[in-house]
Amino acid sequence: MANDEFIKSCAQKYGTPFYLFDYDALLSRVQKIKEMLPSNSRLCYAMKANPFLLDALKEDPQLLFEVCSPGELSICEAVKVNPDQIVFSGVVKTKQDIERAYNLGVGTITLESFLHATFLEQVVKASANPHPQGIILRLTNGCQFGMNEECVRKSIALLKDLPGIKIQGIHFFTGTQKKMKKVAEEVSFIQGFCSELQKEFGIAFERIEYGPGLAFDYFSPDDYAQNFSDLEEFSAMIKDSPFFWVVESGRYVASSCGTYVSSVMDVKQNAEVPALFIDGGINHVNYYGQIMGMKKPPIHLIKADSMPPSDIERCTKDISTSNGYTIYGSLCTTADIITKEYPFKAKPDIGDMLAFANIGAYSVTEGIYLFLSHPLPKILSFKNGTEKLLRDSVESWQLNTNGGICK
Repeated sequence: MANDEFIKSCAQKYGTPFYLFDYDALLSRVQKIKEMLPSNSRLCYAMKANPFLLDALKEDPQLLFEVCSPGELSICEAVKVNPDQIVFSGVVKTKQDIERAYNLGVGTITLESFLHATFLEQVVKASANPHPQGIILRLTNGCQFGMNEECVRKSIALLKDLPGIKIQGIHFFTGTQKKMKKVAEEVSFIQGFCSELQKEFGIAFERIEYGPGLAFDYFSPDDYAQNFSDLEEFSAMIKDSPFFWVVESGRYVASSCGTYVSSVMDVKQNAEVPALFIDGGINHVNYYGQIMGMKKPPIHLIKADSMPPSDIERCTKDISTSNGYTIYGSLCTTADIITKEYPFKAKPDIGDMLAFANIGAYSVTEGIYLFLSHPLPKILSFKNGTEKLLRDSVESWQLNTNGGICK
């Protein structure tokens, strides 16, 4: 992971706030996950967790990529992901979306409804040159995703004899941060259902695509990036399975590779616990399970090379540090609380920086970026000791101005 001096040099060169994604740490984690998974499995990265990691991951021919929107498919085309490694998923796919994926030659198209199956049938029948196309059918657990067992059966009956169509298996995902008891129940259930379908229709499934929703503890005092106990337990569940497993993961893969760096802009004693303000906020920082700053994510204070000027220092010299600091962002809303009573080992001063760890998944795309028209943060990658600017800061006010982006 990048050290303090490297982060300081990035801040001097690019300014704050910025995300820094450590590609070396990412690739090391992916390799460890692949080594721990059994031989009857393949890792599939859910790119919605962080599309900026594709540059590092696309070179791995063993990986698959779950793509859940036409926009994500466009990202894959732009960064030249091998279409054969793409699993094109997502609800509300139009016939045009399915036709686009079919013509692009993606490895797998996920069908989330009987309507999707109907669209695919129309696309294949209208094609002058039908080609081999893998599909998987998503089974619902009662939520909005996938289809019920009856519709799965109807879809198989509709598609199994279409030219070139290979029904690869079933997709099943019920949520993130799951307990292992729940995972074990789901593994048993989905294997039983697939066995039923094979007997009923006389077909052989190549695989089960399953998202175990392995937990990543953002608030652990330990280095959770090195905790693979849930993965080890899950691997033991499937290693003797008669099915091949595509293991879908986003948060578990990406979280530990990301750092968010923001500058301390102001400190004031409005209450018993002093208020510390950064040039970011909840529009950039989003930890799963964090509610109004009630939990404490791992935050590292990076002291500036020199003390602030005396006229700035005098503004903070009487601040009490005994109760920690409540960290606020720059948004004009009472909701912009990142964490409360945070106990820094040293006293933070205006001009210092805070580095938020384990922020490689979702924050970069999931934040409320347009709220209050603040600029979007820069995005950097780090590999072999060198940084690369992936995206410069973007002014959002134009997106919030009538006709502004069109001028």
